[in-house]
Amino acid sequence: MSNLIHGKLRITDEALKIWELSKGAEVLDIGCGQGETVEYLEKEYGYKTTGIDISKEIIQSGLERNPKLNIQHGDGEFLDGFLSYSFDGVMMGCILSLIGLPDEALHEAYCVLKKGGKLFISDLYIKDPGPEFMKAVEMEAERQKYMPHAEHEHNEERCDDHNEGQDCSDCDSCTEEEDKSQLEEEHRYRAVNFRSGGKFLLTPLVKQLQEIGFINIAWKDCTEALDQDLAKKMMKEGTLGKCRKNLDPVDKYETGYFMLTAEKPM
Repeated sequence: MSNLIHGKLRITDEALKIWELSKGAEVLDIGCGQGETVEYLEKEYGYKTTGIDISKEIIQSGLERNPKLNIQHGDGEFLDGFLSYSFDGVMMGCILSLIGLPDEALHEAYCVLKKGGKLFISDLYIKDPGPEFMKAVEMEAERQKYMPHAEHEHNEERCDDHNEGQDCSDCDSCTEEEDKSQLEEEHRYRAVNFRSGGKFLLTPLVKQLQEIGFINIAWKDCTEALDQDLAKKMMKEGTLGKCRKNLDPVDKYETGYFMLTAEKPM
């Protein structure tokens, strides 16, 4: 197991102490890769873990490595294959920055969580972004908000409990088969007000989570938890495991790594 994975697992361990889930808890790992975290959670915590990844090739590699892993092809934006209230926890380790519609992914995570279920996010973020920069990001997100997008409309119908206070037991009613290849062709990396260039703006991200319905939201800077040599490599080459969005070496805003936990109300 690489030093990078060990560093990420140290952050994961810290989040799981906050989660306080019991052995046998049902956990979904979005962007599971070859299933290293799935394997770790099952072995060390006794969780019943399901992993999904958008790459069929990576899933296949993971299954060749360990055929017993419960990992499968799937898209974090469209969790139609899972019933509402299915999971005690949802993990998004360095994957939300790569998802084209991160707001949809967060809504979907909320839908599949049980009442009292936990969310974990870790990813890159911009430290102390200026107000002008944040306003520019917000304006671009607002401009794109009203652009036609069939997937966005579809999933808003699937789960509206986050903005109307209604029970989301109907989330699983949207089971219409969709042409996945067509969805991939139409897929867009849409602007949102809490992300820029694959890095997050934490104040609007927390606000987004609150609007969806999450509570007990807490985040922490974990930049130092990563191996220093790998962190230097990340800052120089613009990569961190699955976080492959380019980091501008002359970017005036410092980049860090954060972890965030949140909870779906009972």
